[in-house]
Amino acid sequence: MIPLLQASLTVPLQIDSSNAAAIEVGCRLYNGKPLINSVNGKAEVMAEIFPIVKKYGGVVIGLTLDKNGIPAKAQDRLAIAKTIIDTAATYGIGKEDIIIDCLVLTASAQQAEVMETCEAVRLVKQLGVHTVLGVSNVSFGLPNRPLLNKTFLTMAMTCGLDLPIINPLDSELMDAISAFNVLRYYDVDAVDYIQRQGNKPATIVVSTEVEISLTDAVLHGRKEEAKVATLRALETQDGLTVVNEILIPALNQVGKDYDTGEIFLPQLIQSAEAAKEAFAVVKETFQDGTTTKGPIVMATVEGDIHDIGKNIVKVVLESYGYQIIDLGRDVPAQMVLEACQTHKPKAVGLSALMTTTVVSMEKTISLLKGNGIDCPILVGGAVLTADYAEKINANHYVADAMVTVDLLEKIL
Repeated sequence: MIPLLQASLTVPLQIDSSNAAAIEVGCRLYNGKPLINSVNGKAEVMAEIFPIVKKYGGVVIGLTLDKNGIPAKAQDRLAIAKTIIDTAATYGIGKEDIIIDCLVLTASAQQAEVMETCEAVRLVKQLGVHTVLGVSNVSFGLPNRPLLNKTFLTMAMTCGLDLPIINPLDSELMDAISAFNVLRYYDVDAVDYIQRQGNKPATIVVSTEVEISLTDAVLHGRKEEAKVATLRALETQDGLTVVNEILIPALNQVGKDYDTGEIFLPQLIQSAEAAKEAFAVVKETFQDGTTTKGPIVMATVEGDIHDIGKNIVKVVLESYGYQIIDLGRDVPAQMVLEACQTHKPKAVGLSALMTTTVVSMEKTISLLKGNGIDCPILVGGAVLTADYAEKINANHYVADAMVTVDLLEKIL
């Protein structure tokens, strides 16, 4: 892909992957100085990426998060930035080749942290590195997002933001930068501003409030709106339709966004909480059934802190009369084995949201089968496919709750 894109484009590329080997191949093929995304405060991540940055003379983005997620306070993000800069220095990587991302959290769910992000940028600039922010993250889940984006952009630039990630075709954002450069005395004599604005007619922007959808409520972690939107959805659809056609696709999108770094741990948790609120409303529409089938052991595998998808499948199965042994989330393989040995289940269901935890799923399946657990093992989650399920030796891939119900009705 690198040679193909560079044959057609004149703009620089950013090389981004969770696979260090892929990043190295990309850097080797890249014609120019590669921009590498990314490292964070985790020692093992820096140990993988910094040698590649040094070898290929690249520029690296450093995210101010560590194993505990994104700190709420600016001083703690500063501390992670210092760790990244100091560790980079041991590899011979100078500050001129480091860009720190202090990470924008959404004002709809983490309002108090918006100013902490600006303060973090101000503090990090004093370390002598460049800064980057994904500006539009601040407005997720709120109306008239362009207004919030534009306002936050100018706030962050005042604090020292060098490299805003924005849509350059958004004229309001580009106008805000143009105006900022005049007021900050970067655009001397307002030459660029006058050229840009001199013949532009005044425009009026009208914003209309709309009801937030259930999908958006989950994506942006809006708990109260999720309950209201669920009730609204149930006026025209039954509970299982709401689960399968709205909640599950929304959660799958959350999982993909987390994996690709578009959202981070706090936003993932906010989405999970919103989905819990929505599903609690849906659950009230299910008729209580007698538990006559199973048992089924279910778990979200080790390293994965998100179990909403599993919980949805659990409640739907319970509504069909299955006894569920729910081991929860972040469950070690040994615990799953012990539960199977104790409860003698008719089937095992394993869930994984993140690409990085599919390895734990494979380990769990191997341990179960190696110890004589011969019941069907069903796997699901946003990052899984039928092909990958077969590769890790699972018996069945299930895409959603109703697929799980249909499959169990056939095989048990």
